Amino acid sequence: MSHLGRPDGQKIAKYSLKPVAEKLAELLGKPVKFLDDCVGPEVEKACAALKPGEVALLENVRFHIEEEGKVKKEDGTSVKADPRRSRPSAPPSRSSVTCT
Repeated sequence: MSHLGRPDGQKIAKYSLKPVAEKLAELLGKPVKFLDDCVGPEVEKACAALKPGEVALLENVRFHIEEEGKVKKEDGTSVKADPRRSRPSAPPSRSSVTCT
């Protein structure tokens, strides 16, 4: 799970993590399963099905307005995330890697 850029809660192709998954697979020398979302039952199911040593990369969390809390629209107005859709915490991950 990661983020890239500031897509303001919109799914914008240039901020997709799919190219990152492809490069990561190249660097690891093993397949990386790319999931086209970062939340929801399908993502949870795919992550639960991973076997030891398998790698998955979730899509950019910033494609969801809830990640930022609010976003600025093109006309300059702000839109706040619906607190009923925000999750108090993400489901636990089995591991994560941060590269700097």
